[in-house]
Amino acid sequence: MDPIARGASGPEVEDIQRRLEGLGLSLGADESGRFGDATLTAVRTFQRARGLPADGIVDEDTWQVLVSASYRLGDRLLFLTRPLLRGDDVRDLQQRLNRLGFDAGYDDGLYGPMTVRALSGLQADVGLPVDGILGPATLDAIRRLHRDHQAAPVFVARERAQLRRPPRPTVAGARVMLDPSHGPTDPGLVGPDGTPEHEVTWRIASLIEGRLAALGARVVLSRGPATTPTQVERATLANNEGVELILSVHVNGSASAAACGVAAYYFGTADGPASERGRRLADLAADAIVGTTGAAHCRTHPSTMTILSHSRAPAAVVEPGFLTHPEEGVRLVDAEHQRAIADALTEAVVAFLTARNG
Repeated sequence: MDPIARGASGPEVEDIQRRLEGLGLSLGADESGRFGDATLTAVRTFQRARGLPADGIVDEDTWQVLVSASYRLGDRLLFLTRPLLRGDDVRDLQQRLNRLGFDAGYDDGLYGPMTVRALSGLQADVGLPVDGILGPATLDAIRRLHRDHQAAPVFVARERAQLRRPPRPTVAGARVMLDPSHGPTDPGLVGPDGTPEHEVTWRIASLIEGRLAALGARVVLSRGPATTPTQVERATLANNEGVELILSVHVNGSASAAACGVAAYYFGTADGPASERGRRLADLAADAIVGTTGAAHCRTHPSTMTILSHSRAPAAVVEPGFLTHPEEGVRLVDAEHQRAIADALTEAVVAFLTARNG
């Protein structure tokens, strides 16, 4: 979809406003169908609450999350489809199943195979027909059995167990996805010299690919230099390839020319459980770049970006700097600086897979 931002008008803006109001967000004095300052504030508030970049622009990620936020458990029949059903009702179901001891995976709001298996397990335990479909009888059983006092969802315990596994001695044979953000038809930000973001991320990812391949890793690139897959397509490729981790390379940007530094993101929300392995990968990536380049450390943060929420493997999005900063932007398009970033991120991937410094 084309991004919808301040100044836009029409039925698509009216739909956005209706959904925001349904979530209790005020649109102030904005007219119906006109994207003004109050709508901008409401979009940013929603994005912050949902772990999305709070830029006030309704892009593909924000739109999907906004639509999914309108569903409540019991509003509709839940079953396995292609594309997967997505919504807050699915997330509620996953949280309930996990707390009952049925491993539904991350509470990512996607009704996928793990959620179906968990629901089928519950149906078998309570004597219901095992069809993996959430209908009225199964929902009634879940509501009767749900125990809020159980502290840790099953996927948290599963991740902790995986963190305790013996580390790999080397990265040889490891399957890794590198995800250079954007692409020619969605170029992203533009550097001080006119270089688009998609070229910067492609160069860095290509350098990392060469370094990891030399160490024996089996690297999957989410796109080529001339392609622009959607976020869902990138995550689907990672799942189909069975990769052990995903490292997504972006660059940051801000309306303030003073903004600078390195940030990274992992799956999670501010008030809910998060991917511990994703957080460790994000920490390693950000720390490695800061240690190598001396850039400011903007820390790591939970997020529900599609590449993080739709993927089964631990994933991290890393932003090695602000392309909009007058000095940092120049460095980001410099070949030597890109090699330094690639060296740092290769080091982080190796450390994650072999549990060095862990």
